[in-house]
Amino acid sequence: MSTFTTSTITKLVRDRIPEIAASRGQQLTIRYADAQEMCGLLRDKLIEEAAEVAAATPGEVLEELADVLEVVQALAEIHGYQLTDLDEARASKAAERGAFKLGVVATI
Repeated sequence: MSTFTTSTITKLVRDRIPEIAASRGQQLTIRYADAQEMCGLLRDKLIEEAAEVAAATPGEVLEELADVLEVVQALAEIHGYQLTDLDEARASKAAERGAFKLGVVATI
């Protein structure tokens, strides 16, 4: 005898996902996160998307990096920053500590 179990996943999704799902005949139960909850949800989403980049094939990397960037942009905006602020902070750190272009690996 087989039994089917269903599990539910609650996670932050892109804004148009409910609309897209509905157009495909899928019904999602949705709610809208409040401002206090958004930061935690975005941090969880960043971890999820980073894992997808790590598992991506070379042909999938660009799409997955775009997802990471979308989450990073949303996190920055929640904290009052724009992508230009983020890029300035990145450039400053790169000037001070270097970037990740040379492939330097340290044993610590």
